[in-house]
Amino acid sequence: MNTAMLQATNELPRLAVVEDDREFREDVLVPTLTRAGFEVDGMASALELYRAMTVRRYDLVLLDAGLPDEDGFSIAAHLRGLSPALGIVMLTGYASGDDRMRGLRAGVDAYLSKPASMEMVATTLRNLARRVVPNANLARAKWRMDEGCWRILSPDGVEIAMSLAERQVMKVLAASCGAPIKREALIASLAENVHDFDPHRLEMLVHRLRKKCLKLGREELPLRAVRGVGYVLTW
Repeated sequence: MNTAMLQATNELPRLAVVEDDREFREDVLVPTLTRAGFEVDGMASALELYRAMTVRRYDLVLLDAGLPDEDGFSIAAHLRGLSPALGIVMLTGYASGDDRMRGLRAGVDAYLSKPASMEMVATTLRNLARRVVPNANLARAKWRMDEGCWRILSPDGVEIAMSLAERQVMKVLAASCGAPIKREALIASLAENVHDFDPHRLEMLVHRLRKKCLKLGREELPLRAVRGVGYVLTW
């Protein structure tokens, strides 16, 4: 499996996700890893993977062990025989030391036991991609909100739930396209009468939201105070 073309064009690393739990695959793994900077194809079986590999090159494979048509250990051994350069990560509920050794002997580069955080999965794959495809485009996603504006998504795809008040403030800030928003405008999104609202409540709301994002998302939310004006969100 030659990576020369990818290195020349600086494309996103191509990742095959082989997981037979459809909800976990399509609702969690595929969107999270897409946001983390991969070009992702989701598959439910070894047969789907092998068929896809006849028409497309993959740089990385994220592989479950318990698949309906072939176990992940034999798939890993088969893939490793085809390509020493392919990055292979197992993500499985088989968590014993013997299972881990079996995976490593089959040739996997990393063995993750479920439940593993999506941050750990994404980081493991990104680190492996740097070795497997040195010149690949690993530009990270930015901070953003989900479609319903109920969660903040970190660059690594970590979902951070917001309270109603946090959501209202973030919607106003996100709509400003990086322009500072006055405190009065933010308070107006929280209260009908801005004069009855203590401005310190807004400061505490922003402080707690930033602290929560730093703790869960492992990075600072690009939300800062603008002296004499209010707040600005730069993502």
